[in-house]
Amino acid sequence: MEWTVDAEAALKRVPFFVRKRVRARVEKEARDAGRARVGLADVDDTKARYLAGMHSEVKGFQLDTCFGPSGCPHRAVSSGDLAKRLETILKEEDLLGFLRSRVAGELKFHHEFRVTVADCPNACSQPQIKDVGIIGACTPVIAETPCSLCEACVGACGEHAIEIDPNRGGPGSTTHAV
Repeated sequence: MEWTVDAEAALKRVPFFVRKRVRARVEKEARDAGRARVGLADVDDTKARYLAGMHSEVKGFQLDTCFGPSGCPHRAVSSGDLAKRLETILKEEDLLGFLRSRVAGELKFHHEFRVTVADCPNACSQPQIKDVGIIGACTPVIAETPCSLCEACVGACGEHAIEIDPNRGGPGSTTHAV
């Protein structure tokens, strides 16, 4: 969807970590209103509606994963099942009820308990700024099986730290870190 210069400027003032969500929300509301172009008035109207109705969207917790459901392109582990289990637990604990009993006035998103699961040690900075951050990692191991020269290890290493030593070819050859 096309954005006017002043609408883009307003969007740039939104914190980077929610900018993508804000853009999607503004575009959805503009599209629902039958517009093909987003202007400053659309940004301001969406902001006003959001602030007036924020309390109705608060669910007691925020659970995020890096890159959402598509996962991290550099993942060391897949957190899909863990994220689903965490969401079930967080819902069962009725954090929304807890917050309503403790917070005077309407709830805002900053009241929510925030959890992030990162699929790789890079962690996209999210685990460091949430209440709980889980960072996925794996431990490399040397297998007892002799090398078959299939190069699966080379393809799996995103850092390109493994290569097959051509001078040690054949079954039983080894790989080494570059």
